[in-house]
Amino acid sequence: MTEKTKKIHEWMKGLPDDQKTRFAINWKIPGTLFNIAADLYPGGAAELQRVEWHLIFNSYDLGVWSHGGRVYPQSF
Repeated sequence: MTEKTKKIHEWMKGLPDDQKTRFAINWKIPGTLFNIAADLYPGGAAELQRVEWHLIFNSYDLGVWSHGGRVYPQSF
């Protein structure tokens, strides 16, 4: 995993619960992760190029909720 991918993945896992929920309920294909991130990431979509979205998607790792429970992305 590239450093940029790790940085973005850590950013995703550190989001507040309401924003993390957007990723969790839309965990369908790597492209949906990019679309949500492009909306939320301070640098915008241009900063999210060359991120290995498949690796993030396949990890099913969004960290933990604010209460400490693990986030389980919803995949269909």
